[in-house]
Amino acid sequence: MHIRKFATIGIIILALTPAAFADGVAQAVDGLESDVDALESQISALQTENAALEAVIASLTVIVDALVEQQRCHTRPGDLQADADGNYAGGVDWRGCDKTGLSMWGPAVGGAVTENLTNADLRGANLTLANIIGVEFGANLEGAVFKNANLAYSNMEGANIIGPDGAQYGKEPTVFINTYCPDGTNSNDVGGTCANNRTP
Repeated sequence: MHIRKFATIGIIILALTPAAFADGVAQAVDGLESDVDALESQISALQTENAALEAVIASLTVIVDALVEQQRCHTRPGDLQADADGNYAGGVDWRGCDKTGLSMWGPAVGGAVTENLTNADLRGANLTLANIIGVEFGANLEGAVFKNANLAYSNMEGANIIGPDGAQYGKEPTVFINTYCPDGTNSNDVGGTCANNRTP
């Protein structure tokens, strides 16, 4: 009689155990799925925050690049370092800068030696109404625009002046309009250029 009762209880336990086990596994899986959902939600939030940060960084990069460009265009030749011998080496970079109304008075008219455009990069610079007087002017002037400017007493002997035919060689011509060349002639009277009137 007792043996029969224990056998019955054992059968009941064996019958319930797989179901209870399955319920436990199901609950564990539900818990894991819930955790996964929470993690996915956190990842999604982090990705959104990351995208926002990347947008901010991109905006700041544009601003910094603009400030660097602005600083480059506002650098004065005298801010640059002298060479190893203590001489002013020049080399200001004003590519594409708007230098309208620039005023420079070089050593030829009593100005400072640092008022110097030796080795300067003035490609595409706008030099409208510039007064560049008595300055050493060995600059790259491809695409530079001199309009109503005054270059009296300057020395442009080493300057890279691109003539009107430069376009056919892939170069932007240097533009001279109503500009006083180094020798005092007006560019309008000498073929629209100072290429042949480079020195005082």
